Amino acid sequence: MSRKNFKVATAEDGKTTIIKIDKTPTGKVKTLKDEEQIRKEREEQYKNFRVNALKRRAKRMGLTDEQTEVKVKELLNQLDTPNSYNVLILFNSKDKDMVKQALLKEELVWKIMSDSHLIMVADQDTLKTIREIMPPSAKIHPYCKKKAVILPSGKEKSGYVAKNTDKSSTAKARRNAKKAERYMKKRLNGMAHNDYKLHAELQKEKRIKNRRKVAKRLKMLQKRCQKAALKAKKGKAGITVQLKPKKSSTAPKKASTNLKKAA
Repeated sequence: MSRKNFKVATAEDGKTTIIKIDKTPTGKVKTLKDEEQIRKEREEQYKNFRVNALKRRAKRMGLTDEQTEVKVKELLNQLDTPNSYNVLILFNSKDKDMVKQALLKEELVWKIMSDSHLIMVADQDTLKTIREIMPPSAKIHPYCKKKAVILPSGKEKSGYVAKNTDKSSTAKARRNAKKAERYMKKRLNGMAHNDYKLHAELQKEKRIKNRRKVAKRLKMLQKRCQKAALKAKKGKAGITVQLKPKKSSTAPKKASTNLKKAA
């Protein structure tokens, strides 16, 4: 149907339609009884999960049925005990006195208290009380304490079998010898491009050899220069001849000098 031919009855009649909204909820409403039942079902499901996991692990460890039952009872008792928490409370420094008085009123003990935070140990009931008495600006961080381990780790029998089970010193020496042999083959065959560590080592050896060659050449040049200097020094040394002292001449002086004296 096109929009041109589409007509609304209220527009023709000049009336507005009144729609009644039914506020009756159509979905399922959860009551407190239902929530409590769901919580119990989840707790039971978690217990079954932990018990089955413990039985599987006990089987891997090679425990008997009687020993497994004892461990299951210990686990159930542990799950029934309430949790314990290390509680960190962060608060404003202005609210310190109020927080302190609220804890003293409920006879709660803390481990550490500063101007901005405190640490204390609490159980589930105490944690509920703390949430009620703390100011709204405070932040509560509970950290659950770990409970004792029922089955210690490191005793279960794994199905994995290691390829190299020989851990003796001879086996270690044999493995090291094989590594050294492979390493020497790489060095001799020039396979350093596949091994960056070997390449770096070869380059270092090359640099050291070049430095030694340069140092050796410098020493040879220094020796040659010293020998040449000694030869030149010996060649310069000659025989010194003593000259006889000259006698003053007795010849008459020039006329020009005599005229100057007469003037």
